[in-house]
Amino acid sequence: MADLKSHRAPTVTPVDLEELPAGYYCSKNFIGSLVAVCLMAISLYLGYVLPVNSLTAINADLGPDPSYSLISTVFTLISGVGLLLVGRLGDLFGRRYILIGGQLFGLIGAIVCATAKTVPTVIGGSVLLGIAAAVQLTFSFVIAEVVPNRARPVVNAGIFITTLPFSAFGSIIADLFIANTARSWRWTYYLNIITCGLSIILLALFYFPPGWDAKRGAEGRVAGLKKFDFLGFVLYAAGLVLVLLGLSWGGTSYPWDSAHVVAVLVIGFVSLIAFALYEIFVPLEQPLLPISLLRNPGYTATVCSALVGNMVYFSISLLWPEAIEALFTTKTIEAGWLSISTGAGVIVGEVAAGLLMKPIGFTKYQLIVSTLMITAFSGALASINQDRRSYGLAFTALGGFWVGYLELITIIMCPLYCDPKDIGLASGFLGSAKQVAGTIATAIYVAILDARIATNLPRDVSAAALKAGLPSSSVSDLLSAIDTDAYDSVPGMTSTILSAVTNAVKTAYSQSLRTVFLVTIAFAAISVITALFSVPVDEKFTGVVAAKLAGNTGGSLEGLNEKKIGVDEEGV
Repeated sequence: MADLKSHRAPTVTPVDLEELPAGYYCSKNFIGSLVAVCLMAISLYLGYVLPVNSLTAINADLGPDPSYSLISTVFTLISGVGLLLVGRLGDLFGRRYILIGGQLFGLIGAIVCATAKTVPTVIGGSVLLGIAAAVQLTFSFVIAEVVPNRARPVVNAGIFITTLPFSAFGSIIADLFIANTARSWRWTYYLNIITCGLSIILLALFYFPPGWDAKRGAEGRVAGLKKFDFLGFVLYAAGLVLVLLGLSWGGTSYPWDSAHVVAVLVIGFVSLIAFALYEIFVPLEQPLLPISLLRNPGYTATVCSALVGNMVYFSISLLWPEAIEALFTTKTIEAGWLSISTGAGVIVGEVAAGLLMKPIGFTKYQLIVSTLMITAFSGALASINQDRRSYGLAFTALGGFWVGYLELITIIMCPLYCDPKDIGLASGFLGSAKQVAGTIATAIYVAILDARIATNLPRDVSAAALKAGLPSSSVSDLLSAIDTDAYDSVPGMTSTILSAVTNAVKTAYSQSLRTVFLVTIAFAAISVITALFSVPVDEKFTGVVAAKLAGNTGGSLEGLNEKKIGVDEEGV
């Protein structure tokens, strides 16, 4: 055993807040790092929220190109796959150059998109932005690990506040850029160039977390990299990409029973099963996903609550804009203002959770309450119709609030179940699992909505038109005219019939949306059940700091690591 210990790579040991140098949190290194991470978080929203609300304008300007939807698809695919890898590599080898490199990818990707002349060029730039997003998604823990455990909720709330303009109002900002500026949608990427560029400078000058020497000691870099679980990552990445791709294709690019969809889904799931078996049964010195992590009941329950709750969020964020267009207005700017209720609710919930989580205590019960509230308000959205716009605004805002509350407390809770040296692993797996769950939810919701509309629309419209006096011989012409709004070409159409038809179309959509919102209750109920098995983390809100920034912040990292705070010689 002694021989094994002598060859074990050193790990950075947590320190107590009282052992940090005076003025540590007012030093230029800490403040510069904090501002850099806030810019990273802003870059994340600039790289996705604004472009996804500009897809039609991009395609109209550079296309038309039927592949324009890949602009958002490749972003989510790559960021979801890369997040676990980024988190794990940072735990093992240090985060400084990973963060700088990630923001460099973001800078190059934003430049490519901002200067693009074709849709495929924007797609290529979005690949680079997706790689950057895998790094940017770590903003929730790269600063959290250098502040006391008890300050993590408040610090994360502060970071989320800085993203408010783009996380809450991103859709309307994108619409305003398109409507009021000469460079239109390109301003989305210009802003990203600025935030990525500034963050690179700040990270290079001020961000000095524990690096290779502190984490790996005298072990050579090549020897350390040889121990990394590359095969596990290939199995995991291949499986995740294929599953997400199949879910994205199904019902849109190809039918669900087509060979394209079935083949990639089957191969993807087989690859993920092979990954799980490989991680369980093959003795690995540095596994990509240690199974011991998933055997922690508190961590597993909290992750499940987070990812299922995230599936409910996708129902709101996906269906509310569609409900606005189908039931309330087709005016772009007005629709943009109406659609911000969800994002604004989420960010307010995240900030509220950061401020209230520790003072309230009883973290397990906060988790349970947030899942119950999500269940209530997502289900309540089933009551909206063309005459209840205020219901939709209220329930999306309140539902979004509790989604944000759930997101923040699970972001804080999950790393606290694990060894501090595995904060990137715990947070990375959480984020990656949420990405998969969101994609699955989107596929389910779209499939259900399309099926219900296909049934409800012809039934309700035909009945309303015939009742209003439309000749039965004109019904087929009417149904064909719905998609193009070419009602004037329908024989026998009058203003009275048109009014009845318009209202019937809205009724059909509201009934179809109702079915999907009712389905979300099932997902939300699963989230409530898993929350019941979570474990409180209140006792972890101490003055322990997982890692210390090095540099001219006083004291030496090595000296601080000589005294271990609540850590035995095995590093646990």
